[in-house]
Amino acid sequence: MPVSIDIVPFSDSLELHGESDFSSAFSLAGHVSVSLSSPLLMFQRRRSTTRALLQSLTVTFEGQSEVITPDIGYAPLRLCSITRELVNGEPVDLSNEGHEDSDKPCSWNVTFDIPVPGWLPTTSTYGDHGAVEAGTRYALYATATFIYPEDGSSSIFSSFCSPFGCRTHTINAPMCPVTLARFAEVPSAPSSSSSTSVFPMSLFIVDAQSGQDGTETNAKTIPPEILKKIQVVASIPNAITMDETSVPLILRLQGSELDCSQRERLRITDFTVDVEQIETYRSTTSLDYVARYMVPPRAQQPPCCPLRNAHSVHTLYDVGLLMIPYPSKSSSTRSFSLFDPSNSGTYIISGDGRIFSHDSPEGDATTRSPSENWYVLETDVPLAQKPYQLDWAGPRIRRISENSPLFTVCHMMHVGLRCVYEQPDGEVVCERLHFSLPMQLVRVAAPLTSPATDCTVDGPVELQKSASYSQNLPAYSQLFYSNGERKIDYSTPLPLYEPPQSASSSSFTLDQSDDHRKSIS
Repeated sequence: MPVSIDIVPFSDSLELHGESDFSSAFSLAGHVSVSLSSPLLMFQRRRSTTRALLQSLTVTFEGQSEVITPDIGYAPLRLCSITRELVNGEPVDLSNEGHEDSDKPCSWNVTFDIPVPGWLPTTSTYGDHGAVEAGTRYALYATATFIYPEDGSSSIFSSFCSPFGCRTHTINAPMCPVTLARFAEVPSAPSSSSSTSVFPMSLFIVDAQSGQDGTETNAKTIPPEILKKIQVVASIPNAITMDETSVPLILRLQGSELDCSQRERLRITDFTVDVEQIETYRSTTSLDYVARYMVPPRAQQPPCCPLRNAHSVHTLYDVGLLMIPYPSKSSSTRSFSLFDPSNSGTYIISGDGRIFSHDSPEGDATTRSPSENWYVLETDVPLAQKPYQLDWAGPRIRRISENSPLFTVCHMMHVGLRCVYEQPDGEVVCERLHFSLPMQLVRVAAPLTSPATDCTVDGPVELQKSASYSQNLPAYSQLFYSNGERKIDYSTPLPLYEPPQSASSSSFTLDQSDDHRKSIS
């Protein structure tokens, strides 16, 4: 066909900065290239001029999510569909007159700029590992509508066929995949010196629950009124990067409400830690997600409106060749530990375990400060770097924490304190205090490295082509708040005020250097 179109984005990936937010948007820009050429047809000695009347040119950014699991089957969802018309007003007359014999077609670039919603989930592959390319994907699509006007330069063959064919033609550009990646904002102020994480520590006042974890065989338990007097405060970073190899954990224990006898009888011998990744796959859209974000309505969802680039397995479900094993089941969950199999996650407390005996006993004239009554446990919990198991959803890799309509990933740190208590009759009973802490795994952008300034260059230098400017500009959320107000770094002090020098006359003249500067435009 003499007319062809192609999508050329400024970048095939879009970086989303900050948390998922429906009130923010990111720019995806580029251009659609419209090319016009003159093919050599039969009964023609030379190429003729090709003219086309471009009536419409649309570009669409569309996102989709597909879940394939052995128990809930196949579930599609259109996440967004944003279309922009690039030909406004009158049709555009295109012609390659004067360039008919050129080997290269005549091209026109029509720019576009699409606001991409800031709540969209990142591009990722998940679900049944046997079904490739299932998950969350995004792409750009372009469609052009045009006609070939009849003129004197038309060939006899085309004039003969024009009454039998449709003069309006529609062509589509090849699909242009776009990758969406989300990056968390690293705080400008460094975290605590005792923490190995780049994010600050968060405090959790824990409501620990008692229970046996299988290691205790006796049926008797520690009196509940004693365990309720143990106060636990936990600290972990409010975010963990994907490349970190350990998670700092700080536990603070206090038993100030225990009497002297109970402090001597109660011991904390060890504690266990585990980091769990929980993946939830759904066949129906999450109601909470639909209420928060602008997902297209049912009229724009499959099967009413099929996906542009649907997975090939959907045809097998449509014709009934594949059936859902559990029609009443709407979700499937996969959970696993992020620890290496050789890591037991058990930490032994040194000493005899009577960590509360350091509190001031009754009758002691020495008064201790509240901070001295806390027993502090601090450690770095190691995380596995590579997946070590394979199941129906593929390798158990570490993912970022995210929430999407059909796929959700969350992380939890489970901690258990082993309590040993000696009964008044001499019998020893064991029990564990369990609690869980929510974790946030994020991806951070690589820091920009500035070139060295103390180098000298002799002779001519060939400048390399610079990267796309969109990769070096900071994100909008780093410069402005959500209400549009500019962020100001108050840590940089303002210069001291200096009163203006008094002048003998209200008129003044520019010196030669100032005059030169003013003349430069």
